Amino acid sequence: MKPLILFITRNYPPKVGGLEIYSYHLIRQFEKTCTVYKITLSRSRKHLFWFLPYCLVKAVWLCRKHPIGSIHLCDGLLAPIGLILKHLTSARVSASVHGLDVTYPRAIYQMLVPWCLCRLDLIFCGSRHGLEQCLQRRIPPEKCRVVPYGIDPTEFDLPAPDPSGLRDIEAQAGIDLKGRKILLTVGRLVPRKGVAWFVSHVMPQLDRGYGYIIAGGGPDFQTVQNLIQDRGLADRVALLGKVPNATRRRLIALADLFIMPNIRIPGDMEGFGIAALEAGSSGLPVVASNIEGLRDSVIDGVTGYLVEERNVQQYVDRILHSKFKRETVRSVVNQKFNWPHIASCYHAFLFQTSGTPDT
Repeated sequence: MKPLILFITRNYPPKVGGLEIYSYHLIRQFEKTCTVYKITLSRSRKHLFWFLPYCLVKAVWLCRKHPIGSIHLCDGLLAPIGLILKHLTSARVSASVHGLDVTYPRAIYQMLVPWCLCRLDLIFCGSRHGLEQCLQRRIPPEKCRVVPYGIDPTEFDLPAPDPSGLRDIEAQAGIDLKGRKILLTVGRLVPRKGVAWFVSHVMPQLDRGYGYIIAGGGPDFQTVQNLIQDRGLADRVALLGKVPNATRRRLIALADLFIMPNIRIPGDMEGFGIAALEAGSSGLPVVASNIEGLRDSVIDGVTGYLVEERNVQQYVDRILHSKFKRETVRSVVNQKFNWPHIASCYHAFLFQTSGTPDT
């Protein structure tokens, strides 16, 4: 008989984002080996006020109707719901934690959520930095497991770029990319992503043989746009705003290096850096800051480089002397981070399969 498991997530497609991708793929993999029940929120955060009591009632009903042995919460904010379910059902309750769901700086949040996480049966941390944050909040180490995020290699098995693709991107970006090495950043523009710092400090140190494309919106959008003008970089740095998935994949196929110049921001953190896996799965090497979850998403010297945070010269040196074979990068990332492997690690821990998974 297949194991029965209930997943609860407040981040699920068609909403778009890293946690939505994570929840979707994790659940999909478990559906291949388990009998899966799921309670999902596919709408904006303002619907949380009704979703939380709804998922509590629905979960209790499901557990009484079916012999569900395991409940998995897809992020730490759901820990209070999980603790109630632990007392109302006979299921083991686990949770994944990612970053801000552990470090959110409001006092009442820090009093409640870590306290609840401590009392669940198992906590999955997406990175070693996530584990460190859990331990700082006195979550018992014997309850914690580090399992990284996964990638679906078929989504990034991209065809070789053609000249028309470059022309399309040039038209959208408004800059000339022909003959240039293309640096790329894709993601939400918030301070911890470090894009403003990179534009201000690193791009002026690179010659005109390098173009930089930034795809994403967010609070730092106007700041980055102003810096591009102030530093006289408008002819080789393009800020595209949000782009559809098809354009994002085309950019990854055309780029030479993926840039993740993150900086530490108190109360916020990069839980893992799934964009590094998306780049690596297509063979695109990454140059990233050696901080937080990025230390686990980039294999230094193999799938890219890890660089000291805010170190201009190290960034410049790594960009200028980067020598990676795309096929090697693609092979390593797809072998280590493919979703079937990641899900098997979850499965082994959740159902106490003999042996320790190699994560």
